[in-house]
Amino acid sequence: MKIKIIEPYLLDKRYDTRSLTPGIGPVIIGTLLDQAGHDVVVISEYIKRLDLDEIKDADLVGISITTYNANRGFEIAKHLQQPIVFGGFHASLMPEECLAYGDYVIQGDGASILALAEYLKDKNSVPIHKIPNLVYRQDNQTIFNKVKTGVINIVPDYRLVKDYFKPGLKKYLRIPLLVNASRGCPYDCSFCAIKAIYPDLKMKDKAVVVEDIKTQIQGRSIWARLFPRMIWITDDNFFANKLWAKEVLIEIAKINTRYKFVIQARPDVAYDDEMLSLMQRAGIGVVFVGIESLRPRSLDNFNKETSLDDVPSAVRKLQDHGMIVHGLFVFGDDAFKKGDSQKVAAFARKYDLSGVLIQPLTPYPGTSLFKKLKSENRIIHENWQYYNGGVIFKPRNLTASELQKEIYDCYRQVFSLYRVMRFLLRGPKGLKLAGLGEAWLRHMEGRRRKRYIRDRLN
Repeated sequence: MKIKIIEPYLLDKRYDTRSLTPGIGPVIIGTLLDQAGHDVVVISEYIKRLDLDEIKDADLVGISITTYNANRGFEIAKHLQQPIVFGGFHASLMPEECLAYGDYVIQGDGASILALAEYLKDKNSVPIHKIPNLVYRQDNQTIFNKVKTGVINIVPDYRLVKDYFKPGLKKYLRIPLLVNASRGCPYDCSFCAIKAIYPDLKMKDKAVVVEDIKTQIQGRSIWARLFPRMIWITDDNFFANKLWAKEVLIEIAKINTRYKFVIQARPDVAYDDEMLSLMQRAGIGVVFVGIESLRPRSLDNFNKETSLDDVPSAVRKLQDHGMIVHGLFVFGDDAFKKGDSQKVAAFARKYDLSGVLIQPLTPYPGTSLFKKLKSENRIIHENWQYYNGGVIFKPRNLTASELQKEIYDCYRQVFSLYRVMRFLLRGPKGLKLAGLGEAWLRHMEGRRRKRYIRDRLN
């Protein structure tokens, strides 16, 4: 079959801060189909704008959506005549909404698209009700097939992504490269929707992870050496299975490369001396630590299962092993108060965090948090394109616009001109320009959010 996999993007020409790297999920699904003998092209609007003429010859179109690009995905679907299957984060949480624009939805793991393709090719090949994770309409009813979880143990083939290797500056600005090693998390933080989509933890074989890293490095041009060389291991919690994580780090350490790795972790990773040593040997350059809040009550609200008392020493231990630390924070729970951003900025300065990444508490549609706030009449709007850093609910102790301003007041202090220049002079080799790039990104996001406050919150 001729299959086109589309990753939509809603372009904001004035304040465009998109990544130039396609999501890993669509590429993995495309690779899976390609290995099964299908004629596959992946079109990511993070790389090029979709031309509808490119998909006229497709027998099946897959559209991968997260919440903020769902509207663009629905817009594309309206123009298509072929069978459409939705997948991705938003499709898993809101399958019935997606069925208003498409024919099928695959929740969670996307490997079921192989069986769906066979079914569409020959409807006698497999009964539709036996295709796991599939949601579809039949006799005016929504049918939810049995959910099955697994791991897609393959190296994504980026040659399937249209224009991915096209010469030009965008090719070199594809920073960082993305690698996924596991998915799911054993914890159940109240602000996170991962558990609703992936209820269990699945890890790829360490050989597959290493081959993925090597393949992506080999695919880079020699001119890419002029830009920061970074690979982001995108796992929400790479260290959820510590024994597996140590085995993967041992293998990564054997790769002869100048690339630095970015990784996400909970503070408790710093209290495993063997893990710290392996991280240092593997070239882990940046650790995004999930601090979330400086208020104990907020951590209780988040069901975080960590103590603030452990965070400063965890930051120091990571820094002592040659890694720079970014803080991950969530603003806006019912204990958050006006002025808390000042405390976070002061914490970042005191403990020399290289930066912070702040998300407003986001009740994604289909989650228990969304249903709770909806029942309390606290959801401001359901325009999905703003569910990516925009405040979309009414906080308890301040207004929505005040909460949005708190985020970017904090960014202005953490990424001040003085701190950026200091990082350019004293930061680790190979990561200095990346720090400058992030400061620019936060500045552009701040400008975009000012418009959002004006148009949507005030």
